[in-house]
Amino acid sequence: MIRAKLVDTDIKIYELILALLASLRQKGKGVLIFEDSLKKKAKVSEAIVFGSGNAALLASLIAMKNITKGEKTEVIIPSYTPLALYVTIKQAGLTPVLCDIDTKDFGFSSGCKETKANSKTLAAIPVRLFGLESSPAGKNDGFFVIEDNAQGFITPLKWDLQLISFNRGKNFPLLNGGAVLTNDEELAEEIRRVRTAYTSPSFINNIVTFAKFKAFCLSKSRLVYNLLLPFIEGMRQTKPPEYINEVLLSSWQSMLGAGEIFQSGENMKRRFELAKKYLLLLKDLSGVELPEVKEGSIVNRFPLLIKDKNKVEEIQLKLKKAGIESSRMYFKPVHLVFNLENKAGEFKNAEYIAERLLVLPCNPFLSDKEIEYIAEKVVKCFR
Repeated sequence: MIRAKLVDTDIKIYELILALLASLRQKGKGVLIFEDSLKKKAKVSEAIVFGSGNAALLASLIAMKNITKGEKTEVIIPSYTPLALYVTIKQAGLTPVLCDIDTKDFGFSSGCKETKANSKTLAAIPVRLFGLESSPAGKNDGFFVIEDNAQGFITPLKWDLQLISFNRGKNFPLLNGGAVLTNDEELAEEIRRVRTAYTSPSFINNIVTFAKFKAFCLSKSRLVYNLLLPFIEGMRQTKPPEYINEVLLSSWQSMLGAGEIFQSGENMKRRFELAKKYLLLLKDLSGVELPEVKEGSIVNRFPLLIKDKNKVEEIQLKLKKAGIESSRMYFKPVHLVFNLENKAGEFKNAEYIAERLLVLPCNPFLSDKEIEYIAEKVVKCFR
């Protein structure tokens, strides 16, 4: 039985009902209310909500392409990253350009972004994998910079645009949804113009989403979670999406988000504290490489690099038997999944990480004793 989950929530079913009633009372204006709450929380002038983080990114890229009149066509991304990022860029009619990543904070390798940038570069997307802070502020150098904070959450805006996600597995889960945050009014106006072509969820879609969210709330119970586990595992995406749906977030989910947003601070702080506790408990374990958890990190999952790649699946199985959920995340880097041309060793860190990565639970509802239990079982795997 799973006792330490990768994903959890403290949202109650009655809160879903209250959000639905509030949406009806506000005559479907939940998205506007949520956007206003996001602006206040992030201290930015513009917040634009979508039905998914990928849909938000797609609209943003198209808006940037429109602003530059299509003269810039390349987008720099990490070579080890969610595969939907590559699909989204291609769907926007743009060309992904890959950079290798760092094995400590999983951000761009030092100097890679600057080396790959040229006159055709429309944007660079530093991704905060696992919510780890890895994107230092700097100059834009003639192209947009999109902070992909989908696996983290709201942090002080450093660049042109920040992307956040409300998917089930993220740090602020509304089951689905995403948003972009910016202080660039011209860019925000163009993103909103692109968004006008997006579709609202249908009545049936809202019913299905409500039912799934109810199941998500019930899964707080360890017994219910284990009963639902086959269904949950079936929902997990193991292949890149073929297409990014151009959809909006429902009004009732937006009202739920508006109600939860200002209560989220303690949970985000707790994620950082748990990551630091993992570092302390595992610091003497010679069989793994530990991440660098910088100030500003809002850790979604705690990543380990298993030095002996042949032991990763064995360790994952041992942890599962001990009731600990873990994940391999993305089994291959982007260039290998999509068979892209590359020079030998060009993305050596991405390949190294893909073969050795295992992530541990870091949800804020885990107790210190549970983190100690997880760390103890990890250490035992190497004895």
